[in-house]
Amino acid sequence: MTSGERPFYDVYGAGGHAQVVVDALRERGIGVRRMYNDSPANQHPASRDVLPGIRVVGPDEFPSLDVPLVLAVGINGERAELAQVLDADFGQAVHPTAIVARSARIGAGTVVLAGAMVQPNARIGRHVLVNTGASVDHDCVIGDYVHISPQAALSGHVTVGEGTHIGVGAVVIPKVRIGRWCKIGAGTVVIADVPDHVTAVGNPARILPDRSGEVPPDPVFVSSGGRQQAGLRVP
Repeated sequence: MTSGERPFYDVYGAGGHAQVVVDALRERGIGVRRMYNDSPANQHPASRDVLPGIRVVGPDEFPSLDVPLVLAVGINGERAELAQVLDADFGQAVHPTAIVARSARIGAGTVVLAGAMVQPNARIGRHVLVNTGASVDHDCVIGDYVHISPQAALSGHVTVGEGTHIGVGAVVIPKVRIGRWCKIGAGTVVIADVPDHVTAVGNPARILPDRSGEVPPDPVFVSSGGRQQAGLRVP
C-alpha cells in the first residue's frame, strides 16, 4: 500500500521498542499503517492504530498482511515464534544514521537502529535486532533472531548463534564463537568460545552454572500455527 510514492509498513508490537522501530521507518520515509499488540497492558501511549495480535484473536481472526511487516518485539524467542507463524512479507528497518557496508548482507525482517555499524562482509540473519550504537565488525556471522544490545561491540570474525542476546555494552574479541540461545550479560567481555544455552557474565566472561540462556520459541505455538501456547488454547 502506498500514498503517492510513500510506502507503508505494518509493525508487530506496540511497546517502547516498537516506538524506536517506527521512528527508524519514518526517518526512511516509510509510513506505518497499523500496529499489532499481544500485550495491551504494556502498550505504549504513543502507539496508534493498534489492532489485537495473533495471540489475542487467534490465527483464524488475524487479518491478512498485504504490506511488509516488521516485528518490533524485543524478546528473541517470541520474535522467532511470530516469524514462523505469520504469513507475511517481512521488511527491514534500517535507520538512516546506521552505517551498513555495501558488502554486508542483512536478512529479512532485520532491524538496524540509529548509530549502529555493520562492517564489510558481515552476514546478519533474519529478524536480528542490531540496537542503538551497536557495532558488528568485518566478517561476523550473526544467526537469526539475535539481539545485539546498545553499544555492544563485536570484533571481526565473531560468530553468534541463533537467538542469542548480547547485552548492553558487551565486548567480544575477534574470532570468538558464541552458541545458540545464550545470554551475554551487560558489560561482559567475551574472550573465549561460549556453548549453547548458557548465560555468561563478567570480565572475563564466566558461565553461570545455575542459569540457562534465552528461552527458545515454543514448539507447540509454532506447530499449531499460533493456536496453542504452553498447552493452552488461544481464543
